[in-house]
Amino acid sequence: MENSEITDLIRSHLLESGNPVILNDKIYLCWVGDHPPSIISDLNCWDVEHPIQFELLENDLWIYSFELPWGSYIEYAFLRNNRRIHDPHNPHRTPNGMGKFNHFFTFPSSEMENFLPEEPPPLKGSLTSLRLPTNQLLAGKKRKVHFYQPPTKEPVPLMVMWDGKEYLERAFLPHLIEELVELGKIQPVALALIENGRRYRTMEYFCSEATLGFMQMAVIPAALQHLNILSPYDEKGSLAIGGASLGGLMAFYAALRLPQWFGKVLSQSGAFAIGDQKLVVWSLIEHQKTLPLKIWLDCGMFESLLETNRQMAALLDQKGYEFQYRESPSGHNYPAWRRLLPEALINLFGQ
Repeated sequence: MENSEITDLIRSHLLESGNPVILNDKIYLCWVGDHPPSIISDLNCWDVEHPIQFELLENDLWIYSFELPWGSYIEYAFLRNNRRIHDPHNPHRTPNGMGKFNHFFTFPSSEMENFLPEEPPPLKGSLTSLRLPTNQLLAGKKRKVHFYQPPTKEPVPLMVMWDGKEYLERAFLPHLIEELVELGKIQPVALALIENGRRYRTMEYFCSEATLGFMQMAVIPAALQHLNILSPYDEKGSLAIGGASLGGLMAFYAALRLPQWFGKVLSQSGAFAIGDQKLVVWSLIEHQKTLPLKIWLDCGMFESLLETNRQMAALLDQKGYEFQYRESPSGHNYPAWRRLLPEALINLFGQ
């Protein structure tokens, strides 16, 4: 196909469907006009020092072309003078968790419905939000925790989640649980969704004994008071714990430090290392006896934490742990994690 034909096709598709243009297996991000912006995205791990540059195709049409695995979900942003600008050809945006928005797309485009945020239906169970005293174990005097009780009379397992607000509002975790229960895929599960400390999040989730203390002294007693759950004092290993990124690290740390309580771990894009420095969870796994944990690990193929998650999966295999590991063609974000949650929940709580 000659350049003029490709140009005409790209312009036509851009006007009809917007960014990106997908022609067969080739994907084109486009800009029309002078002075194109640069691009940061999952594809370059959001490296603002080395952004992706458009190439001039013809006249005022600039493109960045690439290929992706089937089922990919990609977020990106345009930069000009180190400031984000709107992509006029893509109306799909999602919060990036740091006060800004990213544009996003899927390959193929038919997958978009899996990622477009929808207003979830009303919960059949109950959701109670409490502000629990931190007793100087976390930043601030009180910390909000959301407790979800499924609509059942029988005691159920409790799953503790770090970054609770995000798992509630961006991952729709209680709604996913109710949908899977209704389909007969999993047993009912209660939730304790612990909000993070915002600017203190890294400190609190960095394998912190104080954070564990808050969970032990405040969250679990409140859960026993407000939810109909299996008691970790009576049912060894009845609790599950999960989180994403540093929350995934903290989920591992909690389960390794309190194996008498936790029997299941969900880690999404776990931040098990900072640069080349592996954190204490590696030593705990290597040097203590193999624990009776059931573990779910997932990570995006386009994120900087991929290699450390592959290494963690290899270590778990070497030590004889029961685990499942998944890689998805996506980056480090809640829409991608939300997409994997049904499979993770079925693996951990399947009937």
